[in-house]
Amino acid sequence: MFRAFDASTGTVLWESPTNSGIYAPPSSFEIDGKQYIAVLSGWGQDAKLMQTRIDAVSPGNFPEVPEGGVIWVFALE
Repeated sequence: MFRAFDASTGTVLWESPTNSGIYAPPSSFEIDGKQYIAVLSGWGQDAKLMQTRIDAVSPGNFPEVPEGGVIWVFALE
């Protein structure tokens, strides 16, 4: 899940499922007066190599690493 929190109370303001774990810090930007938040989810590099490394350390204990990263972009109201 990617979540936005109220900075004062810690209350979850909204959340959205992603295709995999969040891989990088979110970025905020503005276009034509509208604010957006973008975040990378999933392995953007060689997923098979990462799966091999994970399995070498702890065989069979983790699900398959999904291939390809996705950039999620959320518009703020």
